[in-house]
Amino acid sequence: EARGLDRGVCKSAFSYAAGYAMIQRTAEPDLIRLRRYEIPIKRVARNLCLDPALIGAVMSQDSRVGLLLDNGWDQGRQKYGLMQISRQLQPFAAWDSEEHINQGSNMLVLSLNEVRARHPTWTWDRQLR
Repeated sequence: EARGLDRGVCKSAFSYAAGYAMIQRTAEPDLIRLRRYEIPIKRVARNLCLDPALIGAVMSQDSRVGLLLDNGWDQGRQKYGLMQISRQLQPFAAWDSEEHINQGSNMLVLSLNEVRARHPTWTWDRQLR
């Protein structure tokens, strides 16, 4: 199970002001919908050592925080939930639940760790892209 990023990256994730500002701008149109999920996002972020703004930005990018979904599914019914988990990965929780946010965020951590392993010299900002 992914337990988040290591301490050095965790510190970078929370203190990297330019990346944080970019994430805030990305999700700005969806802030009203994001407020509904503020508590579960913060809990998941704390447990995984992620910036809550990063989780919010993924939710905004993937589904416009649910706006683009039909009962949790994308138009092609191939991806599910706020963080658009692929049908092949068998999403296991309600599309807008804390469990779903946790599942998607764990997948995000695994992806970030994979990018970090492949490109250790890249900056945090570049790894996020």
